[in-house]
Amino acid sequence: MKLFKKLISPLLVALLLAGCSSMSSGVKVGDQEFTSAEIQKTVDEILASRKNVDTSGMDLVVGPELLRDQAQFFIVRVLMDKIAKDMFVTVTPADVAARRADVITRLGSESELPAALVGANLAASNFESYLRVLIISERLDENFIKSGVSESDAPKFVEQLVIETASKMGIKVNSKYGKWNADNASIQASDATDGAVTEQP
Repeated sequence: MKLFKKLISPLLVALLLAGCSSMSSGVKVGDQEFTSAEIQKTVDEILASRKNVDTSGMDLVVGPELLRDQAQFFIVRVLMDKIAKDMFVTVTPADVAARRADVITRLGSESELPAALVGANLAASNFESYLRVLIISERLDENFIKSGVSESDAPKFVEQLVIETASKMGIKVNSKYGKWNADNASIQASDATDGAVTEQP
């Protein structure tokens, strides 16, 4: 599982592990809205897949945290797609397929993928979306380097771009902790009246 986790960029780890409220009607970010049923489906998929692999020694997300984690992934997908469009970063299905093949090579075989996904708390149905987000992040990093930013500083420029884009889309990021500021975020339930989002117990 360690090999698979090494494929996850630090920036995306910060985004994916950050807290997001779990809401009965789902989440809305920009003009994209995801119902609780869509989010719950990925949670159910992850829980079902855990029954088929040995999870001993894995650091797994459970309970309400898993639901928030999956809601967060939906938000990250929309956010990174927005950044890719604005920055003219193109990721083709062939790019995703090539990255998937690379992951399989690093893991050793296709049969290792289910356990790797479980270890990373990823639903198989979201794997290609995850790879797309990862490629966008890497290409943004490369673009900054080509523009003269040092390799060591490029990730900071990408992080700042993410924070700025999130702000423009009504998502507030707590840069001090590198996490979504769930208490003040403008991500709201579709039936919310005051736009406030709070963590659920």
